[in-house]
Amino acid sequence: MPEDPFWPLLVFLWLSIGVVAAWQGRGRSLGRPVLFAFAVVSGLTAGAVRTSSVDAPRLAEAMNVTVTGHIAERVRLGSALRLLLKVETADGRSRDEVLFPEYVRVRVPKETDARVGDLVRVRARLFPPSGPVSPGGYDFSFRAYFSQIGATGFSYGAPETIGPGDTPFRVSLAARVQGVRDFLSSRIRNSLAGHPEAELAVALLVGERSGISEEQEDNLRAAGLAHILAISGLHMALFAGGAYSACYLLLALVPSWTLRWPTHKWAALIALSAAFAYLVVSGAAVATQRSFLMIALVFFGVLFGRRGLTLRSVALAGLFLLLLAPERLFFPGFQMSFAAVICLVAVYDVWRRRERLTVGQDAMPGTAGRIGRFLFKWGAGVFVTALVAGLATGIVGAHHFGRIAPFGLLGNLLGMPVFTLLVMPAGALALVLMPFGLAWMPLVAMSYGLSILLDIAEFTAGLGEGAGSVGRLSAFAAFLLLSALFLALLLPGRRRLTAAIPLILGVVLVAVSRPPDILVAASGTLIAARDETGTLRHTGRRDTFASELWLQDEGVSSEAITSRKMKSPQLSCDPKGCVAFGHGGAGRDGSRYTLVIATPKLAGALESDCRFGDIIVSDLIAPEACGAALLLDRKIRKKRGAVAIWLSLERENESTTKGAGPVDRGRSETRPNGVKRPRIEKVVFAIPDPPRPWHRPGDVTRTSLRRQSRAPR
Repeated sequence: MPEDPFWPLLVFLWLSIGVVAAWQGRGRSLGRPVLFAFAVVSGLTAGAVRTSSVDAPRLAEAMNVTVTGHIAERVRLGSALRLLLKVETADGRSRDEVLFPEYVRVRVPKETDARVGDLVRVRARLFPPSGPVSPGGYDFSFRAYFSQIGATGFSYGAPETIGPGDTPFRVSLAARVQGVRDFLSSRIRNSLAGHPEAELAVALLVGERSGISEEQEDNLRAAGLAHILAISGLHMALFAGGAYSACYLLLALVPSWTLRWPTHKWAALIALSAAFAYLVVSGAAVATQRSFLMIALVFFGVLFGRRGLTLRSVALAGLFLLLLAPERLFFPGFQMSFAAVICLVAVYDVWRRRERLTVGQDAMPGTAGRIGRFLFKWGAGVFVTALVAGLATGIVGAHHFGRIAPFGLLGNLLGMPVFTLLVMPAGALALVLMPFGLAWMPLVAMSYGLSILLDIAEFTAGLGEGAGSVGRLSAFAAFLLLSALFLALLLPGRRRLTAAIPLILGVVLVAVSRPPDILVAASGTLIAARDETGTLRHTGRRDTFASELWLQDEGVSSEAITSRKMKSPQLSCDPKGCVAFGHGGAGRDGSRYTLVIATPKLAGALESDCRFGDIIVSDLIAPEACGAALLLDRKIRKKRGAVAIWLSLERENESTTKGAGPVDRGRSETRPNGVKRPRIEKVVFAIPDPPRPWHRPGDVTRTSLRRQSRAPR
């Protein structure tokens, strides 16, 4: 929606539709339009209420501040640590006295030994949460807003541990859970000391992925096996299913119990408890929460004599998670997880119905036939799972990350049997035996399986190095392709043919869409433009987070990113500023179309560039008579964020020559013959107008910290 709705009005509308629907629906089913309207209003209301309820103070500008707070989260990041602090005081003053963010995220030295729950004091340089790096790109401010993180930054030295203090209940609970996770992680690392697979085992069993090497993660991603790092349905099914089978078997050893009591329900309750424990220990990520809800519905089906794994159970799990946090709908993990599970449940539902129709038609009777059918079904199941889940997650991954796994089907066919039959069963057994000091035996077996899995990932990744970088898929194209996949799997009979409509539209949209020709960061210090060959290059002296994401969206592999820096003659700089040339496409006669991008630092250079430049990117205030085609000063960039620009060619009868700037700035007074100025076709800003709540300027300034009392928000 372009503007935020007034949530009390939405609540009133939601209640009104609910009352009308309940009154008219007495004794008969409601019409689909009423149900659809109620569902739409329910979603809008949940989103509006959630957006309003999490609104918290955010920084408006960068500042140095001494923060005291409890550690709510502790994450390792290579050579540093990242702490999430629940702020108690800022510059010695309580949050009750001054306006300050409730949570701040700070990078601290790696040797910091503070634990979750500790009260620490740290001197830090804090910044407002950064916005999207490009229009439609990754937006940290969105996640920060709904996590109530009002500032991020780095510390000046290690934080000082003050003591436990008066720990809030939420932080205290997180500290207890983190203590258990740290204990399990240390036991796993000690048991697998010297094994390169130790950190991968920790990630699979405890959910702590920070220790995995970049090479291992890249190989798993290229092989289409990165999904095993997210503790999701397969992990939960193997762990909880193993617990159910083991308990059921043990209870069956007592015949009197089996004959007199519903031991399968006892086993379901025990397995449900084990699944909840695994949810807590693994960090309770979105995919894990979805998996727990699904497995819980399965076990409730056992308790009440119903089939639990259906599309309705998937819908219930999704609705429950979205009612708690509607923003999850836009998280890549949520989209990939539910896209995959919807497709898999639909496929296996069709498979189950067809099996029911072929009962008693066995073409291969006897023991050998049963073994053959089992192996065929198992192999077909692995193939279908890899294919269908790979298609669903591949579309979402291409939209968010600009990457796919072209050999993911092969990687899953080779790796998933090892993961399913050896790695996860051994890992689940290790967690069960850990209290008895016997975890090292299954952990060694798990490590052996992981070494095989990593070898498979390395082999598969080597088949097409860099082939997975395809460029970012537009949101609408991804929606069309996913719609086609859902229609093909969910609709019955010939209705599946309607999937061809969104499929064709999606393919055409992918074919005709093109990435931007020029990108400008919100800070104005980084620009990317195409050179005379059409290659996108950036002006940064080194690779930055923004430049890497820009090039990934372009479809550039990680190995080639370092070679995309802009050089002379495309870029020239002097103390007055820099000038870059952005090139459009080649015309019919082969001539190139050039546009001048100027970044003046001094007033004199700004005046000159306004006469000869096409795009001005500057922190200076430009005169009203500035003749540039597009002016991106500090005020505009602060309000609208990063900018993407598409170029098109002027008609041949239009003037195509323009002065290119003074000689001392490295440009000639006129453009060379055959070089024509392109027309700016489209300009897209990362932040909409009006801005969304997470894009609005923060309310915490240096001045507000010096006030005597906290002003009402």
